[in-house]
Amino acid sequence: MTEYELISLFNSFLVSNAIYFVGNVILLWVALRASLRINENGGNLLTKSLVSLFGLGIVFLSLQQGGFLQVNWESTVYALSQLDSISANSQRFVDFLNVTEPPTFSMIPANPIFIVWWLVVLAMLLLPVWMPKKDK
Repeated sequence: MTEYELISLFNSFLVSNAIYFVGNVILLWVALRASLRINENGGNLLTKSLVSLFGLGIVFLSLQQGGFLQVNWESTVYALSQLDSISANSQRFVDFLNVTEPPTFSMIPANPIFIVWWLVVLAMLLLPVWMPKKDK
């Protein structure tokens, strides 16, 4: 593949990734709303379980999407680094990530801040469902 083809494919992936991201944000909002509704109005074990599973599924899909983004980014950089000659802009892209071997897929975020962020999201989803309701 040429440099142009690699960058073009990567940009096409970024567009589809953005569409999935918007969908995941909407589903995450729905899960958070359902979690708060159960906290406000109560719910039986089945309802709590279904909302929890729905929220966990959204987190799973979002982590998977993040993994696809990371592996695609690293794969593009690795492929560019294997070409004989590339433009200065592509060289800066390669130098920024410095991928020296073919990347592997992982759902664990590469950035530790995202790990903390997803743990907070899980807490926001699950705690309102399973913690006892406080009387006013």
